Amino acid sequence: MLPYQLYRSHTGTAFYQHELLSENMLIHGFFTRKGGRSIGDFYGLNCSLNSGDLFEDVNYNRQTVKKSMNQKRCQLITLSQIHGSKAIIIDNDNCNSATQSSSDFKADGLVTRNKNILLGILSADCAPILMADNVAGVIGACHAGWRGAIAGIIENTVLEMCKIGATANNIRCVIGPAIAQQSYEVDFEFKRNMLDKNPLAIECFYPNNSTQKDNSINKFFFDLQKYCKIALKRACVNQFASINIDTYQNRKMFFSYRLSSHEGKSKYGRQISIIGIK
Repeated sequence: MLPYQLYRSHTGTAFYQHELLSENMLIHGFFTRKGGRSIGDFYGLNCSLNSGDLFEDVNYNRQTVKKSMNQKRCQLITLSQIHGSKAIIIDNDNCNSATQSSSDFKADGLVTRNKNILLGILSADCAPILMADNVAGVIGACHAGWRGAIAGIIENTVLEMCKIGATANNIRCVIGPAIAQQSYEVDFEFKRNMLDKNPLAIECFYPNNSTQKDNSINKFFFDLQKYCKIALKRACVNQFASINIDTYQNRKMFFSYRLSSHEGKSKYGRQISIIGIK
């Protein structure tokens, strides 16, 4: 049996849970696009307020996420994600402002030890990462695309967790559904840019030998999830796992920025991944 399972809610949504985050104190789920009432390019459970979707539909979808977890009274907090390295601690001082639909919290990581809060990460190929130190009662979540990952969002989220009591050795972490290596073709400039910033990324690139085109020599496949694991190890987090599902190859289950781009579409939805403390 796989260490993660797909659960289908009475609300019509579907989400994955991993046994590494299955402690009784935790609420967590990596939601798919199933359920919700968005239409068109956002069809399904689009949870992004900044996607161009109708506000009332997105708000309905976000409320549905809470109902799916039987957590209607919890406050769902998401960010204006900017592919950067900043992580924010949510506490009693900023909790109320962070939950406002007009909130302009620009960051890619969230950390808290407060109960009755759901930390939410939006994604559409980038890696949603959920973390928890069950001993300290501290949780974290971050959005790791290649820009944020190379900038240090994973390490900084761990650092912010440790500021409020967590210990890196006690943190358990799951990388959610994201674009997989075989779907993530990049060029030489991308590779050089990554290696300039972190030479350790060399082990995340694989030559594209699947085509005989003349320019294939300068094409590579990039393993984002492997790079996330390298970053976790650098942050001294060694208890981690992945839900190995490719968002690009599973359009019925997930939104995918890259697939939408390849189809010439400028609009796309984002699925949500959430974690909270009971």
